[in-house]
Amino acid sequence: MRPSGTDRAQGYTDTVIVGAGLVGAVTALYLAPRFGPVTLLEKRADPRGEPGGPGRSLVVMLSSRGWRALSDLGVADAVRRMCVPLYGRSAHLPDGRTRVTPYSRDGQPIWAVERRRLHHILLDAAEAAPGVRIRFGRRVRSVDLDEPAVVVEDGHSSHRITCRRILGCDGAHSAARAALEARGTRAEVRRLELAYQEIDVPAGRLDPTITHYWPSGNAMFAAHPLPSGKLSGSLFMRSDGPAPSYAAARSDHDLYEMFAAHFPELTGIIPDIAEQLAGKAVSTLTTVRCDRWVWRDTFALLGDSSHAMAPFMGHGMNCGFEDARVLVDCLDASADWEAGLAAYEKSRTEDADAISRLSYRHYFTMANPPREEAAAAVLRGRLTALFPDRFVPLYERCAFTGESYASILRDDQRLDRLVADLLARHGNELVSAPDNRLRACTPLTAPTTATSEDSACS
Repeated sequence: MRPSGTDRAQGYTDTVIVGAGLVGAVTALYLAPRFGPVTLLEKRADPRGEPGGPGRSLVVMLSSRGWRALSDLGVADAVRRMCVPLYGRSAHLPDGRTRVTPYSRDGQPIWAVERRRLHHILLDAAEAAPGVRIRFGRRVRSVDLDEPAVVVEDGHSSHRITCRRILGCDGAHSAARAALEARGTRAEVRRLELAYQEIDVPAGRLDPTITHYWPSGNAMFAAHPLPSGKLSGSLFMRSDGPAPSYAAARSDHDLYEMFAAHFPELTGIIPDIAEQLAGKAVSTLTTVRCDRWVWRDTFALLGDSSHAMAPFMGHGMNCGFEDARVLVDCLDASADWEAGLAAYEKSRTEDADAISRLSYRHYFTMANPPREEAAAAVLRGRLTALFPDRFVPLYERCAFTGESYASILRDDQRLDRLVADLLARHGNELVSAPDNRLRACTPLTAPTTATSEDSACS
C-alpha cells in the first residue's frame, strides 16, 4: 500500500508502534532493520528530560530472556554496566530466622536494573537506529484496523496517520487494544486486591548481593539492591478489607502502626519509614488477559497490552522483550505478515497465560511463611538433589532458559501429581527414607521441573 496525497498531508509511515516504553523501544529496534521505517508514538514527555520516572517501579529484573533480546540489539554491554547481580533471595521470617535460597544451583545471578536508566538506553538506541522516529507528547486516541490508521492528539490538535501496520505496546490500559475489543475480542482487565508503595531502603544493613523479603501472611515487604548500595523496597498489602490493608489505615499513624506490627525489623533498618509511608503514593496492580492479539496482516499487541501480570516472578518485562523477538522470528519465517502474525499469536498466548498464573500465585507463596515444612515440599527438595538433571527448580527454568513457560507450568503440574502419588503409595516416611529407596520408588519418566514453597518473586 502506497500513501496517497491525502495520506502525505495527514501523515504516513510503514509501521506505527503505540507506546515508547521498554517493550515499544525494543520492538522498534527489532523491526526497523527488517521491515522499514517505524514511528513510535508516546503520550508522555521524553523521560530523559525528567528527574524521575512516571510512577513506575524503580527496579526491574533481567533474566536470560531479556538478556537475549538486549544482546540481539547490541545494547547488552551498556545495560550490564548499570546492573546489580543478585544470586538469591533471603526470607526474613517472623520468628527471626532467615532462609536464603539461591536463584540457580550453579550460582548464576539475575540482574537488577533501574527501570529509568534502562529506558534511557533503549530510547537512545532507538533514536540512533536508521528508520526509527520517536514522537513524545502524542496520545493515540483511536486505531482504525481497516485502513489502517491512528488518530493522534498532540495537546492542541489531532491528526490522522495512515500506515501499513500498527503494533500496540501501550500497557495494561491500551488504547490500541480497544480497537480489537471493538471487533469482539474479549479482554479481562483486572485490578488486583493488592496495592503497594515504593519505599527507599538505605544502604549498609542488608546484603547487597541478594533480594530480601519479609513475609507476614497478609502483607509483604520486598527490597532489591541498586548500584548505589541503596535498595528499592515495595510494601504490598490489600487495598481493602480489615487490617492490614490500606483501607483500614484511617491516618498516617495507623499505617505506621500496621507496618511496625508486621515488620518490626524494618522500622530499625528504615529510620524515616513513618515519613515515607505518609508521603509515598499508593499504587494498584492490574493484570490483563486478552483472547486475541492480532488482526489480519496489520495489527498486533505485545507486552502488557496483551498480558500484564503481577510482578512477583519478575518476568513481565522479560516476557514482553521475548514477545518482540518471537514476533520478528515468526515474520522472518513466514511468507507474509498475516501468516507471521498468526504464528506469533499461536506461539505466545499460552506462554503468557502460564507465566501470568505463576506470577500471581507466587505472591501468596512468598507472603505466607510456612509454619512447618510440609512433606510434599521436603520430598520435592530431595528429588531435586537426587536427580539434578531430571528435576530442575521451576524458578531456575523460567529465569535461566528460554523454554516455553507453558511447558514449564505443565511439568510443574505433573510433578505435583508425582509427589502426591509417591506420598499416597509410600506414606510420609518416604520423605526421610534412604536415598536408594527414594531412587527406586521414583519413575524413570518423571518430569524435568521442580518447585518449592520458596520459588518466589525475584
